Amino acid sequence: MGYIHLKEIQRSPKFGTVLPIDFECEDKQNNIYPTDEIFSEITDYFTKKESPEYIWLKGINDISLFFSFQRLINMIKDTFPNQKIGVYVNASLFVENYIRKTLSICDLVVINLNSVSPTHFYQSCICHKNSNIEEILNGIQTFKREYNGYFSIYTMFLKGINDNREDIVNLKHYLLEVKPDHFSVNTFTGNGFEPISDEFKFQIKEILQDLPFKISFSF
Repeated sequence: MGYIHLKEIQRSPKFGTVLPIDFECEDKQNNIYPTDEIFSEITDYFTKKESPEYIWLKGINDISLFFSFQRLINMIKDTFPNQKIGVYVNASLFVENYIRKTLSICDLVVINLNSVSPTHFYQSCICHKNSNIEEILNGIQTFKREYNGYFSIYTMFLKGINDNREDIVNLKHYLLEVKPDHFSVNTFTGNGFEPISDEFKFQIKEILQDLPFKISFSF
């Protein structure tokens, strides 16, 4: 394609054509994101190709780096008001009202939430050391109540961290409170993590399969 940040178009059975963009920080120490560069690529793409159903933004984990992400979302919506935007963000961001407000203008929001148990949440989630899990979980619930778009929660189970029955049960109780439009489950084997057992995979499905909303298991 000749772009640095824009990836190849993907086709989703539910959402149609999706243009993925990795909103990765080039200089985390100085909080520099390539916002203008990304937007320039989007504008160039739209002059040459058919607009996708969704622009898919991912890569935001740090609250201190959110303002550039916020600016990009506003630039897209101001310039292309009919363009749908999907975002994949870390659950820890939902503690802040201004972040929830920005994400509310997106059409699709997917969050990564691997555990609602304090110890395992901090072990499995990229978040600030002073993050308060209760404030984060309450922020997610507040967002869902006020949000008019499509909201999905994505959970990864990691061997030795959240691969236990208590984590599944606690997560289920929380999901029943939030009531997302969709919930998806996967496992994580990167960074030296071993696969979770087949027995635990069965246990996950056994406990979660009766949730009253759409659920997807990637194993």
